[in-house]
Amino acid sequence: MKKVYVTLLALLFGASHLFAQSDNSVRMGIKLAPNLAWVRSDTKGLESDGTIVGYSFGLMMEFPFGANGNYRFASGLFLNNIGGKSTYSTATPADTTGLTANILRNSTVNLRYIEVPVTMKMMTNEIGYMRYYGQLGVDLGVNIRAKSDAETVTTTGGSVRSTTEDDIDVKESVNAFKAGLVIGGGLEFNFSGSTSAVAGITYHSGFTNLFKKDSFNGVDNAKTFADYIELTLGVFF
Repeated sequence: MKKVYVTLLALLFGASHLFAQSDNSVRMGIKLAPNLAWVRSDTKGLESDGTIVGYSFGLMMEFPFGANGNYRFASGLFLNNIGGKSTYSTATPADTTGLTANILRNSTVNLRYIEVPVTMKMMTNEIGYMRYYGQLGVDLGVNIRAKSDAETVTTTGGSVRSTTEDDIDVKESVNAFKAGLVIGGGLEFNFSGSTSAVAGITYHSGFTNLFKKDSFNGVDNAKTFADYIELTLGVFF
């Protein structure tokens, strides 16, 4: 894990050196962003079953380029908590009598990532004390924690049995690397000098498989993705 931290920090400071040739100064700030997250499924029989509330926080960095600084390479280093709810069902022979056990599994997964966004930010000129922006790019994340709460309902003939498990460590079932599309927009309000408050809405859509191939019993090659919408709140200093 130490190698991951070193690699991410090297990426940020390498980008700082690359873009520091502009006449505009590099900006740094902090962000706290609550989010609404869900697991998107592209596999028959495996369905998204609701959202959970998460959050991210960390360091924002921007490297302006061009004559007026309206175009910026925007990145940072964040700790991101997301997840979602899913449900799937399977049917298996229960015993030699020919009965079939119908198994319904409901789970809520909570995931934690170290993330580095790689985005382009396009800003308007200042209008009063306001500047408006749009943002497009990708986010790159490394999973450091994965926990799940699960309920299994087994129906055999007329018999129904339900079991629950809480706080299951499912890190081995989650792919270590995550990448996704980032698209968003918002505004900045300048207080004084280089100090500005940021508010915006950002949509993150995963395009790498969230879980490993055989993570769901009875579902072959499941394809699931991590999506979320976050309310970006931050300050540049």
